[in-house]
Amino acid sequence: MNKPNFSCFTQKWILYPLILSVLFLTGCSSGEVQLTDLRCEYLKNPVGIDKQHPRFSWKILSEERGVYQQSYSIFVDESLEELEQGKGKQWQSGQVESGQTVNVAYQGAPLKSNQTYYWRVRVQTKQGKTCWSEPATLHTGLMDAEDWQAQWITTREDIADASPIFRKEFHIEKKVKQAYAFVTACGFYEFLLNGQKVGDHVLDPAVTDYRKTILYSTYNVTDFLQEGANVSGVMLGNGACNLRQTEGRYSWGNGGSRLGNPCFIVQLNLTFEDGSQQVLVSDDSWKYAPGPITFNNIYGGEDYNALLEVDGWATDEINAENWSLARIAEAPGGKLVAQSLPPIQVTQTILPITATQVADGVYLFDLGQNIAGWWRLEVRGKKGQTIRVRGSETLNDELFPKPLEAGDRLSEKFRYHAQNWTDYTLKGGEDETYEPRFFYTGFRYIEVATNDGSTLDKLKVEGRVVRSALERNGSFTSSDSLLNQIHEAGLWSQMGNTVGYPTDCPHREKGAYNGDGQVIAETSIHDFQMAPFFYKWLNDMRDAQEENGRIPNTSPTLIGGMGGGVAWGSAYILIPYWMNYYYNDAQILEEHYPAMKKYLEYLIELAQTDSNPEEPYIINDFLGYWYSLGEWCAPGQRDGPNHPVVNTFYFYYNAKLFSEIAQLLGNTDDAQRFAGLSDTIKQAFNQKFFHPKTALYGTDSTYQTYQLLALHGNLVSEQYKEDVFRTIVDDLHARNKHLNTGIIGTKYLWPILEQGNQTDLAYEVATQKTYPSFGYWLENHSTTLLEDFEGENSHNHQMFGSVVEYFYKYLAGIQSPLEGNTSKGYRHVYLSPSVPEGLTHVGASQETVAGTIVSSWEKSSNQFRYQVTIPANSTGTVALPITGSEEMRVTESQSLIWENGNYQPGVEGIRKVTKTGNKIFVELESGSYHFELSGQ
Repeated sequence: MNKPNFSCFTQKWILYPLILSVLFLTGCSSGEVQLTDLRCEYLKNPVGIDKQHPRFSWKILSEERGVYQQSYSIFVDESLEELEQGKGKQWQSGQVESGQTVNVAYQGAPLKSNQTYYWRVRVQTKQGKTCWSEPATLHTGLMDAEDWQAQWITTREDIADASPIFRKEFHIEKKVKQAYAFVTACGFYEFLLNGQKVGDHVLDPAVTDYRKTILYSTYNVTDFLQEGANVSGVMLGNGACNLRQTEGRYSWGNGGSRLGNPCFIVQLNLTFEDGSQQVLVSDDSWKYAPGPITFNNIYGGEDYNALLEVDGWATDEINAENWSLARIAEAPGGKLVAQSLPPIQVTQTILPITATQVADGVYLFDLGQNIAGWWRLEVRGKKGQTIRVRGSETLNDELFPKPLEAGDRLSEKFRYHAQNWTDYTLKGGEDETYEPRFFYTGFRYIEVATNDGSTLDKLKVEGRVVRSALERNGSFTSSDSLLNQIHEAGLWSQMGNTVGYPTDCPHREKGAYNGDGQVIAETSIHDFQMAPFFYKWLNDMRDAQEENGRIPNTSPTLIGGMGGGVAWGSAYILIPYWMNYYYNDAQILEEHYPAMKKYLEYLIELAQTDSNPEEPYIINDFLGYWYSLGEWCAPGQRDGPNHPVVNTFYFYYNAKLFSEIAQLLGNTDDAQRFAGLSDTIKQAFNQKFFHPKTALYGTDSTYQTYQLLALHGNLVSEQYKEDVFRTIVDDLHARNKHLNTGIIGTKYLWPILEQGNQTDLAYEVATQKTYPSFGYWLENHSTTLLEDFEGENSHNHQMFGSVVEYFYKYLAGIQSPLEGNTSKGYRHVYLSPSVPEGLTHVGASQETVAGTIVSSWEKSSNQFRYQVTIPANSTGTVALPITGSEEMRVTESQSLIWENGNYQPGVEGIRKVTKTGNKIFVELESGSYHFELSGQ
């Protein structure tokens, strides 16, 4: 087999967003101002929006410096022609004197169900230019429950493992002008019209608690229909609705939730050329039969018997008289809500880099990359022959992966690899193609084995990457190949663990652990467009909230386990808080405010009813070991030595942040109450956990996480801050510059070191190659991030990926709005790159709601070059590091702006230059700049 240059491919893929952003920023003619990236609820031209007041956003693009929006006008119309003439019969905002470009709420006439609307925006700049955007669209879903005429249907008998197929014949007597389908399932589905799959979604709908919320997809199916006979078809999978334990097949825990038979609902709304309309629905006139999928379980795999295929089953080419009539199913109970987040899709196909035949009829393939998804086969063999396909992350039951060689075998040490497979039974005598539909897993290596040990006539194997199709937001590259590898591994781990919700791992549990999701959230915001994904996940948390206010450790709760502590439930406070800063989105706070407050009330009660109720402001152990964890997966240990330190820190931190949220939303009484509560918890925290003589929190010897949390939360009194910080530095040096943090402390390690001016130490810790470190994993051929530093468990966890925040915020210097210098929504951008010894280049881009930020620096022995882009409609501050002589000469595009300690005015876009300490600060208008610092 040919070996593709996969390493080259992935490098180009990683750098592509940065290259694209630079080309995009320089692609318009000089002096031109463009309005781009029009979005509705963070989505481009969404199909299926069910909000009466959706929000609009746009960006301003210009090569000019100092371009700002003076006012905007939004126009919405049902007619594209009317809109292009400058009309907006549905809504005209009027000319609004504002620089706002993000999340402007629609305020027009009520939106109709199943209607396409066109919208555009007109902007007037402060320079007096008027700019029009190109039109964008949105198509509404079914806005009201009464709009649903379809019924939930299922089989008459109990569904266990197999996947039934359903069909419905219907006739169309007129020419169709427009047709939309609204489809979902309690479970998974694949929807067909006239034999063709509709849409490119897989594992649809994204998993929710079906008893509370069910997400439906909206498809434009106009081109799928024809005058005369038509057939709708649905293949129905178990999903998270019907999780069973099957002997010999892997399942997590007790198998998971069983809510009864999977069921589905379909509604087609047709509009004809003559203006008339028709609604076609799922009901008990649909028919069903057994399908070729004989087993499907999202943990245990999927079996497919091609001999059971019914050719043309979703077309009018077959006679279905003997098929059974469907029955009306009891509705799952959840509210039908439009799926307004990027769908789960097959986003990439990877060819093996190596293949070998292990034994007669047994083949082994190495993708060279650990992925989440499934495999696709092209095969030719004997009729009735069955091939079993399995995956794993390692070979030969070893700790770490390695390049595939002759004599290797698939690892079977974990049940989630050994007992998770697809069995494919061949029709025989022809080329056959197969890939699963209703399960996914995590793997690097693929084993294909025939049931009779005979050689296949043909076999081609590919890896299919399956994930929520989140847009890339950022890019990073540097002169240090290890940093680049860490970032790439972090990207793959995030992609492998965003499948409708953030998972812990794609094979063992697939659980939406809130703790894992919150520690990686800021990194994900830098790497991907997360807003619609987080909107969905926060709704999962609200659905999962218990009567007493507790947020379970996983959301949704139908899949995965329940281990965690207060740091896990705190995702429900932290992520909305962060989203408001990153996306300038207060609506997320308003929507969840009552439930967030209810969670705070639960924590107050918990502190008074835990294992030591006499400490009303300390959260001690509660509900048993697995429910009150503190730190997790620090080197050589599963959890930290003193759970209450972490649990009480998050109690304090939640109260503090919620008081800020309350103040922002005008809830003054709550703001004062929870600010006072956080102060009281702070006092109790220090009284119980702090040892002044040693400057340690919670332990007799330094435990890095506890020291980091105390500093991050500003819990340390001023007189002890340096002492507490020094314990971290000393412990790192004592460990030969290796971390000793789990998933909680790792998030805060590099920011605390950077804030303490330990730039070189921060870089050295990040680039270690011996245990415990990221480099240790990568030196051992890992291509994703692992669950633990020892390599003993899952090889695809995203929770340690928070190190990438350090790459963007500090090494590239693109500070987020949370550090205090960049404003909310990036209307003012603060760039301050850290330049450690040994690193000579960093280049990064960050796509924000304000536009693209670029930060790229390069240093030599006597020069520092720095290229930056501040998006239009934003201002910037650049903090240039003085790395050599105190007397620096600074130019911008070869024009002098600083010399002999004085600002040299006259360069367009530069407002002011000053020097403080070891940095030169440049105040900028929007635009692209090329700085050069040299010693005098």
